[in-house]
Amino acid sequence: MDKGARVVPRYSIPTMTALWSDQNKFTAWLTVELAVIEAREKLKLIPDGTFKRIKQQAVFSLWKIEEYEKRTSHDLIAFVESVSEHLEEELQKYFHYGLTSYDIEDSARALLVRRGFEIIFEGIEKVAQALEKKARLYKAVPMIGRTHGQHAEPITVGLKFLCWYDDLIRQKKFLHLAYDEMAYTKISGAVGIYGSGLAPELEWQTLRLLHLFPARTSRQIILRDRHAHVLNALASLAGVLENIFLNIRLLAQTEVGEFREVFQKGQKGSSRMPHKRNASIRSEQLDGLSSVVRGYAGIMLEHIKTWGERDISHSSVERIIVPDAFQLVHYMLKTLEEIVTDLEVNQEKITNNLLLTQGIIFSPEVRDLLLTFGFNSETAYLISQQDALRAVTEGQSYLSVLLGDERIPSELKTGELQKIFDLKSKLRHVDDIFARFGL
Repeated sequence: MDKGARVVPRYSIPTMTALWSDQNKFTAWLTVELAVIEAREKLKLIPDGTFKRIKQQAVFSLWKIEEYEKRTSHDLIAFVESVSEHLEEELQKYFHYGLTSYDIEDSARALLVRRGFEIIFEGIEKVAQALEKKARLYKAVPMIGRTHGQHAEPITVGLKFLCWYDDLIRQKKFLHLAYDEMAYTKISGAVGIYGSGLAPELEWQTLRLLHLFPARTSRQIILRDRHAHVLNALASLAGVLENIFLNIRLLAQTEVGEFREVFQKGQKGSSRMPHKRNASIRSEQLDGLSSVVRGYAGIMLEHIKTWGERDISHSSVERIIVPDAFQLVHYMLKTLEEIVTDLEVNQEKITNNLLLTQGIIFSPEVRDLLLTFGFNSETAYLISQQDALRAVTEGQSYLSVLLGDERIPSELKTGELQKIFDLKSKLRHVDDIFARFGL
């Protein structure tokens, strides 16, 4: 039975789950073992034709590996025994000759992690496309921007999506750094000195076949700083995704009502309250998963260290957290793609919320106008602030309060003051921002 998919099934996607299955792990081990044999033959260290014959015969059985591991308490030895029993006796001596477990396991993990990143990159592209489409669609639709949960100045709906798009695609740079780091591994033996018939030339030739590279130095293992880089890159991506989930949740609140996730036919929001729609239920789910991924990054940082040339403390940890982190992030990306694609944008509510504070969002322009007319900085700020607070408290429009303020000269009230209440002027550089992305 394949026990490789350890993450909760509801939070996994088959493509990534299959990558981290036991079947695929042992297939990767076999790929590395065969690459070593092929490299030996290319270097004339074993008879011609040996690689072809072993490749044709080399298979393994999951249930036999499991049975052999019960006896050996060593999964790599159990794997080697499972494969070797299918080889002709004269070929068995060439399989796993001179190698230590982590020559195989570290190189195989490099292959799996790099393939995991390639799946993540595909997921990022799909979410980015969904965000870009929404950014284009709502590019010119004004909405209120909020800081500290309060109305600040206007932005556009499209600009919010564009910011999320930029945040997401920027993560590819950090992920690619970790992807590149994981290309370095080792075929250097028990303590990294190429004992028992190994040599740098054999290592180089083997890893070249696998599209990997030899680390400049190694122990029995590759130090886990590279793996910590992987987990931290995934955690950073999860944090960026969480920022999107969180803001969708905030904008889906009943009192705000600007965004909401699609409500499927037959879906129910509450077992007790039939009226409940729970307009951001999937975002809430993903928000929680991001904290798990961040926790994994911290755990991996604690297991960079190793006693001497190798101890086993990192092994149990990475067997769990590396596959889980990749599966959770992939699930988050796939789910976010669906959320963004189907996201309902309530333009009427967006407009109503923009007008909710009755124009006080133009207080910066009021202050600037007073400054140009000769008021000092403190007085200009005080007048614009006091009238804004009065407008909110008394439920009046900001402009009407300003027009009734005797401190403001009449020539401003009949001229420039009313002209500054202009959304188009506030948003005049949105096109410039979009142009940076060719949009």
